[in-house]
Amino acid sequence: MKKRTSIKFSMVLCCLVFAGLAVHAAVGIPEDVKELHEEAVVCDLHADTQFMVTYMGYDMAKRHRSVDWGPAGVMPIFSDIDIPRLQEGGIDLFNMAICPSPKTNKIPGAKAFVNRSLAAIEGMVSENRDKVEVALSPSHARQIIKSGRIAILLAVEGGQGIDNDLSVLEDFYERGVRYMTLTHAKSLEWAESANPGEETGFDGLSPFGKKVVRRMEDMGMMIDLAHVSERTFWATMDTVDCPVIVTHGGARGAADHYRNLTDEQILAIAERGGVIGAIFHADYLDPMEEKPRNVSLVADHIDYIKGLAGVDVIALGSDYDGGVNIPPDLGHAGRLPALTAELVRRGYTEKEIKKILGENFLRAWQRIEEHARQ
Repeated sequence: MKKRTSIKFSMVLCCLVFAGLAVHAAVGIPEDVKELHEEAVVCDLHADTQFMVTYMGYDMAKRHRSVDWGPAGVMPIFSDIDIPRLQEGGIDLFNMAICPSPKTNKIPGAKAFVNRSLAAIEGMVSENRDKVEVALSPSHARQIIKSGRIAILLAVEGGQGIDNDLSVLEDFYERGVRYMTLTHAKSLEWAESANPGEETGFDGLSPFGKKVVRRMEDMGMMIDLAHVSERTFWATMDTVDCPVIVTHGGARGAADHYRNLTDEQILAIAERGGVIGAIFHADYLDPMEEKPRNVSLVADHIDYIKGLAGVDVIALGSDYDGGVNIPPDLGHAGRLPALTAELVRRGYTEKEIKKILGENFLRAWQRIEEHARQ
């Protein structure tokens, strides 16, 4: 009995300690940094909250609890994003990524999964029309933000969702989907995933895969090369001429992980005028666990990318609610100003910070649309 009591006491003590750290992180932002963050257009290119909206009855209008250690996003109680915390964190545009299940086309169901998720998001937006709206273009996103609401960027994370049919891709675009990640954890019949053991018999993209990215280019749908293998990355770059994006990733030169980008990839994205959303997942940012688990992990990768390719290629892609290991001082959407504070501390200018927080992404999106109209 004493042993159980001791364990319970230890757990409560740990919770109190972490809660204290969380409060300290939230209130420790200087006023001038808060003002800078509020002035900026802040865009988060990748989050997975939609699954809870679709399948768990998650109420986006309600402020939920969050846990600041261990894997996040497993259940609503572990949520990282809701409308109150988006407002608290000064986030003007956030992503609702639909990651289709099953992970491959071998079992029917991925297209239906996307359609069901889109319907759930449409319902959520309808219920919160005074607070959020789906953004269909960068200019539309700015209009939504100017109105005092939050813009939602819809995406499909995994090309299995189109069911090997270009008309399905077009249908998703008509329903508001503005980027698609070509693969997720599994390789497809037409594109290769970065995950170990997912090598295919073709060179990154099959002939159909090349049709997919060309159609995306023609429509102005952003091509997201997060999660793809290096072969798929370069095959895509050889197939299309538009800017491409990587919505959530890091720099391999700063941390050697297969999901991070090589120097050559970063430079190629920058040359095209695309962007890389710096991920908040500590396991990618510091896979050897050599550094403190705090906001500096994200800033270190931003520093590296800036030193290599310049500030214009950097954006944000948290991966909130993606079951990832996010540093406690960035533990949910309401804490995003901590990253702005860290960039100020490192000497980034106001102009550079505003680019990173959102302007770079909106510029890249605009260029992708302009390229499609040519």
